[in-house]
Amino acid sequence: MASSSAIKIGLRYRLYFLLFVFLSLNILSWSYARDFHAEWINVPPAPGKIGSVFFALGDKQLAYRSYGVMLQNLGDSAGDIKPLTSYNYDRLGKWFLLEDYLDPRSDFIPLLAAYYFGATSKAEDLDPVIEYLAKVGRYSGEEKWRWLSHAVYLARFQQEDHDKALKHAYQLASIYRPGMPLWTKQMPAFVMNDMGNKEAAIQLILGIMADSGTKIHPNELNFMKYYICDRLLDAEQKEATEMCHDHY
Repeated sequence: MASSSAIKIGLRYRLYFLLFVFLSLNILSWSYARDFHAEWINVPPAPGKIGSVFFALGDKQLAYRSYGVMLQNLGDSAGDIKPLTSYNYDRLGKWFLLEDYLDPRSDFIPLLAAYYFGATSKAEDLDPVIEYLAKVGRYSGEEKWRWLSHAVYLARFQQEDHDKALKHAYQLASIYRPGMPLWTKQMPAFVMNDMGNKEAAIQLILGIMADSGTKIHPNELNFMKYYICDRLLDAEQKEATEMCHDHY
């Protein structure tokens, strides 16, 4: 009996000792690591096309969605929210193109690029976003042209780079097809007006009116007359232009 009691007491002290050791290690670890915080490494480099689907066992859709969630939550780690101005937009642009390779039909990444990453206050960072939106906006899918129009918007109003905006405005006008709003065909004229080239803007809109003939919707015709008469012509020119005397 005495021997059994001694063994139990010995085991108890060993357990106490182990508990003391673990507790001491826990305290030492906390003392060492308490000032460490998760460090944001900014936008990670995008993998190559082949490597991008390796973890997904060749499933492009799984890879597309996984990377999309990652991009959506970039800069939000350990409660430390990073502003959009801190992002590496050159790397973001490569992620956008990779996602376009994985799924060119989805509008999730274009939406994220246009309305989230496109909201940065650093206009010089927007080039990769604009080029990506201009690329996917030329696809023939339904409503894809809207991304190209957003590229024009970012270049025109956020960057105030009218040459770039005009280039993409011409691209937008070139893909016009029935069913798209007519203002997409007039976009170069709007940018020309911003650049002070009012005469070229007038001639472009008049050319659209002549080409459309009777096919043009009355509301769109009235808008084009309004834009010429009230936005492009001065008071004297408006008075001398017969079209501006009509009700619109």
